[in-house]
Amino acid sequence: MSNVTINKIKYQESSGKLTIEYMRTNENKKPSYHTSIFNDEPAPEFFTALKNLTKPTLNILGLGALLIKRIKPYAVSFKYAEDKTMSAVISSMFYVPSADREIVVNTPLMKCPSDEVEASQAGFFNQEAVDALWAFEQEARKYLDGKRNQISLFGEDTEAETVTDDVSVVDISAPNNVVQMPTVAQ
Repeated sequence: MSNVTINKIKYQESSGKLTIEYMRTNENKKPSYHTSIFNDEPAPEFFTALKNLTKPTLNILGLGALLIKRIKPYAVSFKYAEDKTMSAVISSMFYVPSADREIVVNTPLMKCPSDEVEASQAGFFNQEAVDALWAFEQEARKYLDGKRNQISLFGEDTEAETVTDDVSVVDISAPNNVVQMPTVAQ
């Protein structure tokens, strides 16, 4: 699925649904945009990658480690520059005890640094956040490739039932400014 650029990954804990918005480019470089909603549970590695976004989110928001149990990342929106540099917004649910409610908290749009100078500047992710974001993106990519939570039935590994709703597909005739995102392997 190297011709796929993931734009957004969202996991709704209450319904157990995973939504992945992505762009697929065909052999003629013509992009189409898709939103897929899955009902089957992701693999444990997906949840680990999602949880690993907690500490970077707290650091970006300037919140202390004491609040780690009150914040739960649930979505990441990715954006890509012409030079294929990734930027992202991490969305989280933050528990407010005085209201006994969770509220949505988003990080600002931040960029992956391209060098050590950018890495030390405001508006850029630190290396821990970059690694966590790429790991989360890779887990979503595996999910799109069909590597989901496996169940064992009669001693055989089989995939959990998949319900995929491709809710929107839009073809455009000319390429826009969205570029192919580099993967960890590149």
